[in-house]
Amino acid sequence: MKFLPKLFKHPWLIVVVIGIITVFFAFQLPRAALDNNNMRFVPENDEARVTSQYIDDTFGSSSFVLVGLERNYGTVFDGKFIQRIRDYIDKIEKNVEIIGTINSMVSSDYIAGEGDAIVVEKLIPGDFSGTPEETAELKRRLLSWDMYRRALISDDFTATQILVTLDISSEDAGKPEVVDSFIQIRDIALDMFDGMADVYVTGIPVISATINEAVRADLVLMIPLVIVVVLLVLFFSFRRITAVVLPLLTVLIAVIWSMGAMPLFGVQLSVISTVLPVILVAVGSAYGIHVVTHYIDEMGLKTEITKEEHRELVFALLRKIGKAVFLAALTTFAGFGSFIFTSVLPIREFGCFSAFGVLASFIVALTLIPALFLIRGPKPMRALVNPRLGDAPELADPLSNAIADAFTGIAQRKRSVMIITSLIVLLSLYGVSKVIIDNIFVEYFKNTTDISRSDRFIREKFGGSKVVSIVMEADNAETLLSPASLSAMDSLNEYLQTRVALVGKAMGFTDLIKRVNQVFNADESPDGIKPRTAAPVDAGDGFGFGAAAGNDDDFGFGFGESRGDEVDDNAWTAAASEANDRVYTMGEVLALLEGAASSGLNRSLDANDLIWELQKQLNYNGASYYEIPLIPERYGKTRPEELQQLVSNYLILLSGNLDSYANDALEPTAIKTTIQLRAMGEEDTGRVIREIRQYVSANFPKDIKVTVGGSALVEASLNRLVVQSQLISVVTSLFLVLLIIAVSNRSLAAGLIGIVPLTISILINFAVMGFLGIKLNIGTSMVASVSVGIGIDYTIHYIEAYKREYRASGGKGDYLRRTFASSGKAIMINAVSVGLGFAVLLLSQFVMLEDLGLLIALTMGTSAFVSLTVIPVLLLVFKPKFVQGNL
Repeated sequence: MKFLPKLFKHPWLIVVVIGIITVFFAFQLPRAALDNNNMRFVPENDEARVTSQYIDDTFGSSSFVLVGLERNYGTVFDGKFIQRIRDYIDKIEKNVEIIGTINSMVSSDYIAGEGDAIVVEKLIPGDFSGTPEETAELKRRLLSWDMYRRALISDDFTATQILVTLDISSEDAGKPEVVDSFIQIRDIALDMFDGMADVYVTGIPVISATINEAVRADLVLMIPLVIVVVLLVLFFSFRRITAVVLPLLTVLIAVIWSMGAMPLFGVQLSVISTVLPVILVAVGSAYGIHVVTHYIDEMGLKTEITKEEHRELVFALLRKIGKAVFLAALTTFAGFGSFIFTSVLPIREFGCFSAFGVLASFIVALTLIPALFLIRGPKPMRALVNPRLGDAPELADPLSNAIADAFTGIAQRKRSVMIITSLIVLLSLYGVSKVIIDNIFVEYFKNTTDISRSDRFIREKFGGSKVVSIVMEADNAETLLSPASLSAMDSLNEYLQTRVALVGKAMGFTDLIKRVNQVFNADESPDGIKPRTAAPVDAGDGFGFGAAAGNDDDFGFGFGESRGDEVDDNAWTAAASEANDRVYTMGEVLALLEGAASSGLNRSLDANDLIWELQKQLNYNGASYYEIPLIPERYGKTRPEELQQLVSNYLILLSGNLDSYANDALEPTAIKTTIQLRAMGEEDTGRVIREIRQYVSANFPKDIKVTVGGSALVEASLNRLVVQSQLISVVTSLFLVLLIIAVSNRSLAAGLIGIVPLTISILINFAVMGFLGIKLNIGTSMVASVSVGIGIDYTIHYIEAYKREYRASGGKGDYLRRTFASSGKAIMINAVSVGLGFAVLLLSQFVMLEDLGLLIALTMGTSAFVSLTVIPVLLLVFKPKFVQGNL
């Protein structure tokens, strides 16, 4: 290192330059922005993300906020409560700019038939006051259409939900202005319904905003706490302020550099960014500790020293420890840098800036600290240990002696160590097979948090907060609206709601068609519609709609056929009405009940299902015709094309209400069904997705294209990417570490021996996850590579100490004990310091960061222990040549 005299010619200049750089990065920190939108976690070209974007572009935004309201001492039919909902909706519409549509009890439509007309009106009239008569009518309306069930009101009538759709794309759900809008929606709800109902708020923007709030709280708590923890550990280990303050100064500078670089390059912070300062403080301090402790020991051996001698001492120190510190930093850099190869953007960003932070820690430790020592000058300093012990000062330390005695005894039992290690590896491999891969955003939080309670409330009372969208497409409207196509989509919805327990609600285009069909045929016979006598009619408006008989002002529904045969038609209607109004004998009632029961899907019909089947038997309020028209003869037709025209006519009535379900109001080529899941985990979600795809493959027409997308599939894609990232980063980091150790020792054997403890520690880590049920998610997926980057320091320190003692003794004497005496305490202190530093994450508001802290603390312990047990045995057994050097 001949360049050192030139580099440190002006030490004050080094301090000033580092200070200026630090101030520059510090000024970037206020510009840091948080974005935890799950869409940002998957690549832009990911199939699930592309599909989700297509669905949003076609049918409108799928970003929504669910506001659940639960009344503890009454029902939702209270007049004052319903008026409060109106006031709430009015207020958020006025105060929140990005609100799109709002679906609620008070804003939803009710489709009913009045004579020959179909009327679309508000479900709850504007003058609703909550009288018994009004409440009874509202209940009748709610029970008359299954689409309302678990969508607007809970089955026990104690809870309702308000669906606030945000006029944004899915990619923008984590932006600051969106987060601020959610906070307004939530806070207004909490204020307006205080004392009237419990408020539960969830949805992707809600989760993003809650994560942001928790990240800020974590940063404020954990950065000072990890600093205090590391300070205390180092102080009680070295009993010297200088040995503690200067190393921490270097990592604090590195934290400012790395965190400030993120907004400088336009990178937004995520939940993973919370870990970055903790990691740098816990890990980066080691480089400064090496410099400071060696300097203090060297100065403690000097009674008098000139300025020039002091200067040379500093340079000699850097030459002595430079390689070891460089290797430690390089391997840690490689461990963190391995994340750069992942496709999960926040993990890749973490890899880039954590590697930059490690590099910054190394550079500052080997420039700033020596510069400060040179500025301080050759002032006397008490050594950390007794200087009279010369080359082996560590032997004066009782702790070093105890560690040396214990691990020397273990290393001498080579066979036992190998057998126990093999058993641990086998047990770990079994534990790895039990690891659950899942990345559920709401599970980032503890069960007691508001967001977790809200999500649980929506799952229990309503359809659930996880959404799957099913889009059915055809080349033209005629194919899409054919009876076969619509019936296939409707049958899928029915199958999912009745046969797949994890599906909470399915609703879409076909529900609207069925409802119009129901109310239009409310007065028909349940057995089918009598064909009407054909007669010349006016073409009307060109869609098959003629004027109603006897009243040109009414909007009649002739659907291309004559209603001129008034006698026959009225007689048919009268007969149907009479069937509904007649008095039945007991035998007939029992027969109807028996028929209703046998019409159900199984023998375990509840009261509501039995009543519905009975209504279908009688065509009560058109219940028999709550279906997609499929059989032409049932509707007095002769060809399926006539039924397709019938559906086309229905669309005219719904043309103003189809944006969320069809890409065109009158001639759609794509329609959508929304599936709400009560599932949480990816395994359950995947089971539902498989059910959908299998049903489509077996039952849908071949000329129909079906696309399945939504936030649930984005989560599933993220799970797949997390596994890929884990494999890539672990393999990459192990390979880089192997390469670095092999090159530095000029021996492949050194590299192979060096990665043994890391591999064992990684296996133990995954085994613990499997046995304790800790899920592999976007947070815990980083444990292995982080552990490689940090844990390799123990391996390097031990191998270097072993080589030094072996060569010094010629491979004879107590070189093994001296190796443990000189390196054991430092390794153990480093492991405890880093482990306790990461244990601070146990206080995080995120469950996954708690798990991350626990696992890394555990892995630090296992890495250190394996380095002090397995590596010496391997070196003793195989006697690799790189240890011997020139002997």
